[in-house]
Amino acid sequence: MYEYCDLKWGSITASGLLALLIGVAAFLFPRHAIGLIVTFTVVVILVLAGTLIAEGLFMEGRGMSKWVIAGIGMVGILLALVALMHPQWIIVTAGVLIGICLIVFGCLMILAAATIMFDFFVRNIVAFSSFFAVMLGAYFVVVPENSLYIFTLTVGTFLILYGVVRMVYGIRLREWQKTCPVSYRQQR
Repeated sequence: MYEYCDLKWGSITASGLLALLIGVAAFLFPRHAIGLIVTFTVVVILVLAGTLIAEGLFMEGRGMSKWVIAGIGMVGILLALVALMHPQWIIVTAGVLIGICLIVFGCLMILAAATIMFDFFVRNIVAFSSFFAVMLGAYFVVVPENSLYIFTLTVGTFLILYGVVRMVYGIRLREWQKTCPVSYRQQR
């Protein structure tokens, strides 16, 4: 009954503020955000490739050859270096992959709307949004250069909305916690 009394309003508000700031930065400076995404992707590829090389070289026992695993790690390092020299490669690849995911997800949701959902209003909303996802995915596959830019703007918009809602919830939660019974607060 008093579950809201246990929640930490400060951390909820702070996470909302952080999401809001990241969303505004991604929305106002999408090219810089894309640069950060590419740099982060390169770092992740390098770490994973280095791990594969180390794992392959220090592997004992039978099974897949340790040189095959180390070779896969070397290919990862080469891909990361290519991505550093030509960041458009990651942008185009990400655009195509995001487009394919949107098409598959949209088709599955259209199928769900047609077969599983019975409420007319919900079925129409899901079908419309799924059709939009398929169309956006097709655009991302056809024009992958712009897809990461649009995706960054979309994520920035979502983070702005999420941050505002989270901050309002945290501030309201602080007010609600003032109404918690003293006996409940003493138990905790």
